Amino acid sequence: MTPVLTLMQTPTNALIALSAIAVLAAIIALLPLRSGNGQHAHAGPGTVMVWQLVDAIAAEPRPPEMPLHQPPEPIAWPPEQEECTGRHRLLSST
Repeated sequence: MTPVLTLMQTPTNALIALSAIAVLAAIIALLPLRSGNGQHAHAGPGTVMVWQLVDAIAAEPRPPEMPLHQPPEPIAWPPEQEECTGRHRLLSST
C-alpha cells in the first residue's frame, strides 16, 4: 500500500489528516489572494480611503441649522411705474 493509504487506515490517523486539511484550508481562506496594502485593487500610495473621507467630512464646520418654523419674510414688491408709451407707438397711431 501507499504511505497515504496506510495513514488513513486507523480512525485516529484519518482524524489527524482531516484536521490538518481543515487547518490548511482555513489558513488559505484567511490569507489575502494578492499582495497589497489593504486597499482596493490597483490602489497605490496616496489613495484616499473611506475612513479618511469620513474623518474629513466630520471635521468640516457645519452651517447653522435653520429653525423648523420660521415666519415668512414679507415680499418687497417694486414700486409700480406708469406705463411708458414710447414715441414709436405715438407715431403709429396717427
